[in-house]
Amino acid sequence: MRKITKWRTILALVLMYVAMIMNWSWAWGILFLLWVIPDINTGITYFIEPIEKKENPLLYWIIIASWILMAIYSISTLFIDYNQFYY
Repeated sequence: MRKITKWRTILALVLMYVAMIMNWSWAWGILFLLWVIPDINTGITYFIEPIEKKENPLLYWIIIASWILMAIYSISTLFIDYNQFYY
């Protein structure tokens, strides 16, 4: 049986290391979006443990909203310098 190499996953992992080294916050926003879009389609999200929309709708939507808000904030660092608000 031939082993399939997961090139997209390997590339994403390498890019996340580059993003961390380069301090690119916006890259995390893209990752959050890549997490949340399939979760909305499937009705299951994973945060420490699987959370199903059918079983825990409030917690599910809180987690989904959190991913979306973190994505917006992270991507907005391309356009807004938040350091001016902290120092």
